[in-house]
Amino acid sequence: MERSSRIAGVIVAVGILVACLFGNIDFHAFNLNYYESEYTKLHTAENIGMSNEALFEATDALLSYIKGNREDISCVQEVHGVEREVFDERETAHMVDVRMLYQNARVVCFLLTGMGIAAFLFIFAVYKKKQISLDTALVSIKDGFRQVTLAFVIVVSFLVVYALIDFNRFWTVFHQIFFSNDLWLLDPRVSIMINMFPEEFFFGMVMRIVAGFVICYAAIALLFYYGIQKHLKKSNLIEKDD
Repeated sequence: MERSSRIAGVIVAVGILVACLFGNIDFHAFNLNYYESEYTKLHTAENIGMSNEALFEATDALLSYIKGNREDISCVQEVHGVEREVFDERETAHMVDVRMLYQNARVVCFLLTGMGIAAFLFIFAVYKKKQISLDTALVSIKDGFRQVTLAFVIVVSFLVVYALIDFNRFWTVFHQIFFSNDLWLLDPRVSIMINMFPEEFFFGMVMRIVAGFVICYAAIALLFYYGIQKHLKKSNLIEKDD
């Protein structure tokens, strides 16, 4: 039972890690304040030939579609003085893939978070049945966070360094891994979407997601780890006094 509780401790940490990651992706990817600041900094509306209002309506169509709140990204706006569909067929087809990726990621997040909660309840249950001691239960969770955090630090450090050295290559590899076609390769001479979201836009978003994720997970992990460590030290002192 002790071994099972240690495995459960790892699952608890993984569940929290995934929840922090997806929570930050969800927050930053749909944070309209970020879109507004980047559009202003990059002069996006002016470069595309749209008004700010039209640009935000097109942005809202995209984000609402990804979240599943509308059935398509059809959006007719005035571009360089001519009314037209903002997004062409290739862009529309790519957004089908993006929406599917987001929805699948959300399902995986819910599943892993649910498993983390279930693992925590399992540890609590076996402790209540006196199959393991409180110290063993707490050590299981502490060790789970230590192992997952070590793996997390290694992976995130590698990805951050990779992105800082060559974000273009990093972004290309990301698309090659998560998309089975080349619809994401858009021509900036004709694609409005790629001009709405150039490399600089995504670089800023990815860095914000990473920073928010690190802060969120580190805060929770440290809270668990040092809280448990403090209890174990106190428990050892009591045993020595006895």
